[in-house]
Amino acid sequence: MVSILLTMTLLPAVVFAQVEPLQPPPPREIRAPDVSLPPVPVPQTRPRDGMAFPQEFDIRRLREGLATQGQGQGRAQTGQANRPEFTWVRGRYENYPAGRGGPRGGWWETDYPDAEQNFMRGVQRYTFIDTDTTSPRWIDLTDPELFEHTFLYMTMKRVPIGSMRTGPNFNPQEVEVLREFMHRGGFVMLDDFWGEAHFQDFLIEITKIFPDRQLVKLDMNHEVFRMFYDIEEVPQVPGRAVTWDYGSVTLNDPRYPPSVHAILDDLGRVMLVANFNSDMGDGWEHTFLEMYPTEMTNQAYRLGINYLIYAYTH
Repeated sequence: MVSILLTMTLLPAVVFAQVEPLQPPPPREIRAPDVSLPPVPVPQTRPRDGMAFPQEFDIRRLREGLATQGQGQGRAQTGQANRPEFTWVRGRYENYPAGRGGPRGGWWETDYPDAEQNFMRGVQRYTFIDTDTTSPRWIDLTDPELFEHTFLYMTMKRVPIGSMRTGPNFNPQEVEVLREFMHRGGFVMLDDFWGEAHFQDFLIEITKIFPDRQLVKLDMNHEVFRMFYDIEEVPQVPGRAVTWDYGSVTLNDPRYPPSVHAILDDLGRVMLVANFNSDMGDGWEHTFLEMYPTEMTNQAYRLGINYLIYAYTH
């Protein structure tokens, strides 16, 4: 936690080769969801001026010093010093074609593992948070080890749209675990669902978990958009077969206005965020794909890092 707070002021610029956006495909008759949700109230707090460090401050020296202090004090402390500060976990829900016979074969694994590997490299580079960049993990939602983590990522879409046979359809055990995980301080990020039908699917699953809590649409003044980067608008990160038709990329498609929705606990802490009409996973996965817009890749990293920092400081 100390390492994360110290590093929040170290912000190299994200620079990639710019790619000219391609022309959008002909518009399709897809009705945007007519959902009216109240903005989340922003509590009156003092301005967050951040922390100031001298110019010669080097967090790497601090980390090396802490690691040196741990040497010779037993294997447990040495192992703790060597363990990454952040390990990515993706949630695997039971409702997928392969069942529990193997790790592959369902929409839960969309963009896996390239998305998380690239994102973890970005987290380590732009924040100096020590992450595991080589071995992203998935975890069954009912695995007790879930409670050893703070941040959980899941894709939200059902394909075909409205189908209950694939995509998230949380069973009672998964519902109970997810609720308990968030009540204990866990943070859940839901991603990659588009249009009215997917939003209705999303509402069904959220109501299972929190039937007594209100879903709110986060206002851009909320601190989650100011944790590390200052984000002025929710990005519409292009997704394949939606704003990216398997070969052409459309930016800011007006048929899919992006938004971030959330569930808050009794103290106003964000327990769950859902990126609607946006595909952060594609933004991370296609970091090095020449045709994919660098602008949107950058936006996916910025918002994802803000979520991570919020999860570990609230």
